Amino acid sequence: MEFFLHFFNGVEREQPVIIPLPLKIGLYALWLGGMAFLFLSRHRLSKLRNPERIAKAMGIILLVDQVVLYSWQFLSGYFNLEMSLPLYHCRIAVPLLILDLVFGVKVLRPIWIFWAALGTVFSMIFMDLYRFDFPHYTNFQFFIVHILLGWAICYVVFVLDYRFEKKGLKLALIVTFAYNIFLILFNAVFNGTFIANADLQYNYGYMLFPPGSLQDFVLSFPPFLYYIIMLIGYELLILLLHSLGRFMNRLSSEKHAQIA
Repeated sequence: MEFFLHFFNGVEREQPVIIPLPLKIGLYALWLGGMAFLFLSRHRLSKLRNPERIAKAMGIILLVDQVVLYSWQFLSGYFNLEMSLPLYHCRIAVPLLILDLVFGVKVLRPIWIFWAALGTVFSMIFMDLYRFDFPHYTNFQFFIVHILLGWAICYVVFVLDYRFEKKGLKLALIVTFAYNIFLILFNAVFNGTFIANADLQYNYGYMLFPPGSLQDFVLSFPPFLYYIIMLIGYELLILLLHSLGRFMNRLSSEKHAQIA
């Protein structure tokens, strides 16, 4: 019982969680190795009787995780408006992915693929975990979600042959820009100011400042410059991901042609 109470406790410590370097290397190996495996095994996996079943399983795992995550937040008393709302891009990408892979709402795919790609990459770079001592549920949940997002993208692109097209790109660019404007306004309303400082509690989408060591550097910027960088930066990153996706589509098509 004591272990269970500690594993699901809702009181964070003040200090950030420090991940040992060997563990970081192992997590990167798992994350990248899984994506490499899906790329190298894409032809064999695509010939399964029902390749969508694996994608659906990934979606179900994330669905269970979301139920457990928010059940823990409410039951432990951790839930708070400043940090718990599903307003980060990767947090929204998860339910959009679930609606697509589990319930077949494929119209959402151009959005969640880009947002999940940004989420999996930046989350694995910064590893900004909840501040709970190991072992805690969130120590595992963070990596389950963000590693699985990377794997799900690769599976949909390489195995299910998702095609990066202009229509999907346009939708993603428009929705992302509008959503980022919403986040800037949301953070400003609840913080009571548009001017960033380290004491502000609402920073959804990291639209005020990034996590980790870059925070102090960004807070030295002139007012509103970081907003502009984020608005333009997200659009440029989506364009970059689209170009990379188009390249992977061509590479996959060439491989299929050689095999045929």
